[in-house]
Amino acid sequence: MKKFILLFFLLMIGFVSAVPLTEVSYFYSVSCSHCQIVADSGILENVSGIEGVSLTKYEVTSPVNRERYLDYAKKLGVEAGEIPFLVIKQGGEFSYLMGDGPIIENLKDVIINFKKSEVGSRKFGELSLWVIVGAALIDSINPCAFGVLLFLMAVLLSMGSAKRALRSGMVYTGVIFLVYLAAGFGIMRFASNFLVLDGVKIFIGVVILAMALVEFKDFFFEGVGFSLAIPKGVKPWLEKYARKGTFFSLIILGTLVALVELPCTGGIYLAILSLIANSGMKGVVYLVIYNFIFVLPLILISYFVYRGAKVEVVNGWVQRNKRFMRLAAGIVMLGLAGSLLGFF
Repeated sequence: MKKFILLFFLLMIGFVSAVPLTEVSYFYSVSCSHCQIVADSGILENVSGIEGVSLTKYEVTSPVNRERYLDYAKKLGVEAGEIPFLVIKQGGEFSYLMGDGPIIENLKDVIINFKKSEVGSRKFGELSLWVIVGAALIDSINPCAFGVLLFLMAVLLSMGSAKRALRSGMVYTGVIFLVYLAAGFGIMRFASNFLVLDGVKIFIGVVILAMALVEFKDFFFEGVGFSLAIPKGVKPWLEKYARKGTFFSLIILGTLVALVELPCTGGIYLAILSLIANSGMKGVVYLVIYNFIFVLPLILISYFVYRGAKVEVVNGWVQRNKRFMRLAAGIVMLGLAGSLLGFF
């Protein structure tokens, strides 16, 4: 319990110290001569190189981008129709520039002034690497993925082959990594398109908050009511493919587990993906790091069982501590939900 409390406080320090992100949304059209003047000036490339600035370009002939443009115009009280149009956002604060002259002449100064206001505001739009690592560590310690892996290892060890058990554990873990990574890219793409709409961001925040409350319920009232767990109807299928132990069955097993364990682990993952969706290449790097840390305990368990650790002992530890695992996950989801809802 003390370890989880310590990790909680360290994670909260990471949230407080996260560097605010200045998001720049630039709306243009390929047929707009004034937009071409802005492009030729090099101002966009200039400001995108400033640390802590994320610049995204939106071609307004796209229906989704047009909706985003109209949403910003309405929010800022601007009459829609004129481009180029540029919105600067940090935390809950917005500013905008319209027309090639104002953008070229004032954009850099506006961003510098925004960044000066970071001190004391502490609102954050970009998670630090420390928060990504901390959230991934908490997410990785989940009883859902552990349970299936331990069952798989027990079955294969009963056949008398530790090497086969290790190899199968690595294949199973590798499949989970790839499926989660692919799902992450898909969710990030969705999030980058729609999270500018306040309704979508609030909806995701409320979902994460509800999942956090369920985790708290399982800590205080374990086994009562609804829980975030692998559906019982799927378990016979998982056991079936675990007992086969072939390479093909392990791929199916890992894919199934990655998909059906989302009720257990999806809350933290969804929140992190929503918060890094507009971070460009840095977001992709964070995604890979997150997923590697997520599967790291599975790799370690496979290795330790191969080296002689008893499956029953590991499973006993999981059962004794799964309430605290859920508490830790609930605390992290509560913080991430607060970020999405604008409380931090």
